[in-house]
Amino acid sequence: MAARFLVTALVFYQATGQEVASCQDCAAESGEDASFLQATKAKGPHIEAAKGGLYIDNKNPWARSAKKRYNHHRHMHEKVVDSTDYSQDATDVYEKVKDLSLEERCPRVKIMTLDEVQDRWNEAFADFQQKNKADGTKAYKEALEDLKADFADALDNAKPVIVKGDVPRQLGWKAADHWGKDELSRFLGDTTWQRTTFNYPDWIIGLNSRTSLKDYLANHDSKENVFLFASENGCSEDHALKSLVDTMRSHFAPSPEWGYPPEACEAIIAVDGIGSSHGFHCHDPVWNTQVSGTKHWWLLDPFYGSNIVDSAGYMEWGGAPKLPNSNKTFEFPNGCAMLKEVQPPEGAIKCVVQPGEMIILPDSWMHATCGLTEYTIAAGGWLGGTAKEDDKGTAPK
Repeated sequence: MAARFLVTALVFYQATGQEVASCQDCAAESGEDASFLQATKAKGPHIEAAKGGLYIDNKNPWARSAKKRYNHHRHMHEKVVDSTDYSQDATDVYEKVKDLSLEERCPRVKIMTLDEVQDRWNEAFADFQQKNKADGTKAYKEALEDLKADFADALDNAKPVIVKGDVPRQLGWKAADHWGKDELSRFLGDTTWQRTTFNYPDWIIGLNSRTSLKDYLANHDSKENVFLFASENGCSEDHALKSLVDTMRSHFAPSPEWGYPPEACEAIIAVDGIGSSHGFHCHDPVWNTQVSGTKHWWLLDPFYGSNIVDSAGYMEWGGAPKLPNSNKTFEFPNGCAMLKEVQPPEGAIKCVVQPGEMIILPDSWMHATCGLTEYTIAAGGWLGGTAKEDDKGTAPK
């Protein structure tokens, strides 16, 4: 079967005001269920209240009990569009946090060095080699993918970690020198990007139009996002945006040994303006490196997400968090609202990420972000997923 490639360069828009409407129509169009607000949610991992937040009992984790998910961001709740301008709130928060230490910016997230993470991977891979023969079979490849998918869980008891230092330079990325606002516009300004908006429940909606990166950076950097996404199923040679994806991926190669190599088309790139946001959502484990600018993250453990498994055995990915002890959801698609306007969901972990730092998110952790500076760009990829035919299962270097 020919590899399928889904790649989207996204521009998220903010206008004025906020709209709440029914999503029954969009669900009917997509064939997906819009009754999430009325559904009984199956409980995820056991959560117990404790001083300083909520903690997961991982004795019986549910995230790995279902197949890895490829149904991205299902329609699970009523439609909410937040088009408020949060740029001033972002500026105010940035002034308060810009000189803080990493420990102060991310007080509840474990901090590691890139070498420490690599050492943990080397240990895990060595143990894997003792138990699995590198024979190139499908079973071996799938086992290796599962090792990568579970690796984030092993770093801090299935909780996120942040990697300190200048990760892009440590990995030898071209992006370290060429992804500043002026540099990126000069090198890739004429490349074509697809324009897409962000709201609940759709999460990402293509606007059926494109723009050059140069025009976006010049005209929309204050209130819009660009997000480049390459799917789990690889790159199609005839895809209209493949050239752009190839160029962007080459700028953040090599990937960490425990992540997908860039040539596998498992890339994630996000360009955000000040006060622009990726609202709460969850998915398979990822790593995300901040190359330029400062971004605010809010993290929620998997208890807040969907625990619904479809007929094929795949667990749905979701948007708005399901609030504990209620039938309500957190209906704010723009994470920047949590800077001042609304309280984050109970138990939310805050972390402000600055240039050079990397976040590693385990499976199903819900997260939202807000750009705190005029221009931010981050790159990363997935951990685990579909075994590739050309994956030789080589040892990390």
